[in-house]
Parts: sequence; structure tokens; C-alpha cells
Amino acid sequence: MRKSLPVFVLVTLIALLPLMHALTPQEAMMEALKTGNYSVVEPYLSPLMKKALTESSFKAIRESLIEAHGEIKSYELVNREEKGPYVTYYYRVTASKGAYTVTVTVRDGKVEGFHLKGLPFKATPKALYPLLGGLAAFLLLWAYVRKLGVAEVILGIALLFIILIIQPPVQSIPTFLGVSNVVLLAIWTGFIAGLFQEAIKYYASRDKGLRKALYIGAGFGLGEALYVSGISVLGGGQVALLSFLERFLALLFHSSTTVVFAYSYKRGRGREALLAMILVHWFVDSLAAYWHYSPSYLLLGVSYAVMLAVGLYLLRFLPEVKREAEEGVKW
Repeated sequence: MRKSLPVFVLVTLIALLPLMHALTPQEAMMEALKTGNYSVVEPYLSPLMKKALTESSFKAIRESLIEAHGEIKSYELVNREEKGPYVTYYYRVTASKGAYTVTVTVRDGKVEGFHLKGLPFKATPKALYPLLGGLAAFLLLWAYVRKLGVAEVILGIALLFIILIIQPPVQSIPTFLGVSNVVLLAIWTGFIAGLFQEAIKYYASRDKGLRKALYIGAGFGLGEALYVSGISVLGGGQVALLSFLERFLALLFHSSTTVVFAYSYKRGRGREALLAMILVHWFVDSLAAYWHYSPSYLLLGVSYAVMLAVGLYLLRFLPEVKREAEEGVKW
């Protein structure tokens, strides 16, 4: 009996070892990121995060991250912040090509957020596809119209960066309030995007000529393409060719809406045009937001088809835009 006691104690300790070294939710997230083993963090994800960060999207983010910044060597907790029920942990990650910060937000023992910060700027071919898509659409419009509106393009880009400041906090309100229904979150996200973006484009372009309105929308779309490429540099993003197509269609979409605003406003139908574009944009961005929670290429295809339809509507106005550019028509 005495001889078997040490063996029993050893076996018991081995059995209890996993419990003694159980990971916290934040540690599980970091370990999964380091090893690529999604199953490590899956039990610690909140229901909303399980939909937003599926195994396939997690692997895509990690592969892009490693491609740009190298294999993760180690990570270290450097800070901790509490805001209400949320606790955010800051980890300093050391990779083979540099160092950066990862934040993991935890609520009630579940991971609610995961973000990458301070990544070294390393452009990859995939990251350039969104910018190339926007540039291709922009050059296509310029090749037809010819006369470039530099000031309007700069204004459009400036409008986009204003949106990037005011839109995200409003879109995050339901999440902060604890809403976890992905359909409601997608609808809210799309509505705020449609309302804010179309409203600011409307007031910037409604009293302009068609050519100037066109370049305001084109500048907005070009700024968006630049922003998406910047996000892609920091890891994640869609399939390269899809991101090219999306930014191509988005620039045509934004250019079409601003031209429609200018055209309709001069005919006393500006508010009707604004309402119509808010509804269309709401629909498109709601599908796009839901795609991030639950990827479906059918939904993505529908959103692209709507953007294409709006972009093709621009063909109706392009001859008038060109004539205005050539003759200097005053509205």
C-alpha cells in the first residue's frame, strides 16, 4: 500500500495538471493566435464573437498577419484597462519581423473583442488590391470625362475621413449596450453607414455641377479604397480579387450617388434622391456587415449586384458630365 501511494499521487497530479494550468480567456486568445489552434480559444468566445470570428476568418487573419509580419515568437501582458463590465488586456507581441500590440477585451469570462494595434507598416500584394480597384474605377471615369476636379477629389477624401471619425462610435452603441443579435447589429451598422455617408455627400454635392459632384463621389470612394488597403496592411481582409472588385464597384457607387444628388437637387427632388440613396446604401451595407458575422458569398453577390446597378445608372449622366467638362456649362 505504501509503495503504491507515490504512484497514485503522481497519477493524480498528472490528471489535475490541465486544470492547474487552465488558461484565462485573454491568454487563450493569445495562445490561439500564436499557435494557430482555434480550438484553444473557441470555448472562451462570446456568442457574438463566435459568429464574428469563425475558424475560417481567424485563420485568414492569422495567415495575413504572419505573411506581413512573420511568425509570433512570444507575447507579454503590458497593460490592463477596465471600462464598466469590460476589461481590455494589452499584449506586446514579438514577431520575427517586428513587434506590435494586440488587445483582447473580456466580459463575464468571455472574449468580446480582439484588435491589432501598432503593426509595422509592411505592404503586401494582397493589401494593394483594394487601392488598385478604386484607382481602376477612378481612372475609368477620368478617361471618359477628362477634365479632373482636383479640389473636389480632395474634398471627397476629406469627407471620408470625417466619416471615419464620427460613424464608428455610433455604430458600436448596440454592442456597448449588450445587444448580441447579429441581424440587428448588421441592420444598425448598415443604417448608420447609409445615413451618415449619404447625408454628408448630399450636402457637399447638391449645389454643384455634375462634373464636380462626380469627382466628390470619386474622391470619397478613392479615400475609402485607400483606407481599406491600409486596414489590409495591418492584417486580415477579403480575398484579393474580391477586394479589388468591391472597391471598384464602391467608387462607381459613390460617384453615381453624388451625381444623382446634384442632378435631382436642381430639379427640386434632392430630398427624394437623398432618401432613396440612404435606403439603398442601408441595404448594401447591412448585407456587408452580416457577411462579417456569417460569411455567405450569396449575400456578398447580392450587395455587389446592387452596387453595380447603381454604378451603371451613372452611364445615364456621363454624356452630360462630359459635355459640361468640355463646354464649361454653368448650372
